[in-house]
Amino acid sequence: MHRPALSHPPAPDIVRAFGVSGVGSTPLRGGQGRTWSDGRVVLKPVDNPAEHVWVAEVCAAWVHHDVVRVPRPLRSLDGAWVHGGWAAHEWAAGRDASMAADSAEIRQAGEDFHRLVSGLERPGFLDDRDDPWAHGDRVAWEGAEPEGDPVTRALVRRIRSAFEPVASPPQVLHGDIGGNVLLADGLPPAVIDWPPYFRPAGFALAVAATDAVCWEGVPLQILDEWSDVPEWDQLLLRALAYRIGTVGRGEALGEWAMPSIEHADRVRPAMEAVLARIG
Repeated sequence: MHRPALSHPPAPDIVRAFGVSGVGSTPLRGGQGRTWSDGRVVLKPVDNPAEHVWVAEVCAAWVHHDVVRVPRPLRSLDGAWVHGGWAAHEWAAGRDASMAADSAEIRQAGEDFHRLVSGLERPGFLDDRDDPWAHGDRVAWEGAEPEGDPVTRALVRRIRSAFEPVASPPQVLHGDIGGNVLLADGLPPAVIDWPPYFRPAGFALAVAATDAVCWEGVPLQILDEWSDVPEWDQLLLRALAYRIGTVGRGEALGEWAMPSIEHADRVRPAMEAVLARIG
């Protein structure tokens, strides 16, 4: 599910507030039509100020740029991380990594990133977050009732029927690592656009792998290639439940345009493969 695209760049007062001389006339590719840049600074709208402030504080204190880079957040001229519903960070060099071409690099960047943030405490804003992605997370991990069309809810019920307890400890993680790694020659990978969750670290890789199979045409073989991740099959099930639960909330809100039958056809091969792995 995608948030609605913005059709206009940030207003002049937002640009001035972050000390930017101007922004390009075209939104950045991959920013859902919501992210703008002048080539030096990136401006984007903020949906959850508490979440953004938390991420900004972590990234501002980042000292591991020789291992994994993160974009350096920028305060507005009045010292705030969020101004008028917008935020800014420095441009991070690199090309978008893809699971189809760069799965090994994405996995390594994800594992390094999660090792470096493993000591962070659970963010308090997670208790109050109620967007579709947070709902999907609770469907996967906390038994929340799935929403949406009957076919979508049936997929969740089938997946959850194969759930077994997961013992791996939770930690802060990146909820969409597969689509948010930048690669640049001579530089460590950059991890960007961080939606924080608090689940086992391997869950981030499970989301990346199942997304890649369902939406990027990556062969099912990746589910076997990454099976050394602890409790991999159970994490794969929860990754599927998370994404399907998110779509279900989007369907309930009228924010998911793909017909539920078509969506089910896209995710069913991965679901059946994971269920077959469990036996």
